[in-house]
Amino acid sequence: MTQQIQDKLIYENQGFYLNRELIEEYFREFPEKRPEFTVSCTALWRGYIAEFEVKNNELYINKFDVLADIDFNLKALRDEIFPENKFEWYSGLIRIDDFRGEFDREPEDGIFEYLEIIKGNFKQKRTFNYLELQEFKKAQFEYFLISEEIEIIYDFWRRNNENGIIKKEVINKIVFENILEYTREVYV
Repeated sequence: MTQQIQDKLIYENQGFYLNRELIEEYFREFPEKRPEFTVSCTALWRGYIAEFEVKNNELYINKFDVLADIDFNLKALRDEIFPENKFEWYSGLIRIDDFRGEFDREPEDGIFEYLEIIKGNFKQKRTFNYLELQEFKKAQFEYFLISEEIEIIYDFWRRNNENGIIKKEVINKIVFENILEYTREVYV
């Protein structure tokens, strides 16, 4: 599998390549808004590259370049999901530390940094050592299990697991391991 070209985030004048595709998360929630295109690069199946920036305590999109054969009004799409270039739709945590790499490693001697964004507004930067991060993830998971968001995840897995091979315990394990990507709300 070809590694995909990553989107970028500028924070405090420093660039970070993202392991999350924030616009793809938008298209997963609103699949009818995803433009149809022909992929022209195996390293860019999504067909576009985005560059975000946190400035004036808001999440903006600086660039949104389509690199695919597309028959779509790109300006209308930009205006819809990025009013005045602000990405108001997004809420969640964006990881910016040096341990992201290809697999978002969490070495025990690492320091982990996340930007907390709520509806396109920067709330705070959170910094954790390894043990603090594990405790934070456990607390997030416990709150997530009683939130309305968990049903969206279970529904997704039910639709993609019609024969019931994957049990709820396995789904919960996957969610726990990726809790900071699944949650759109920070509970603790």
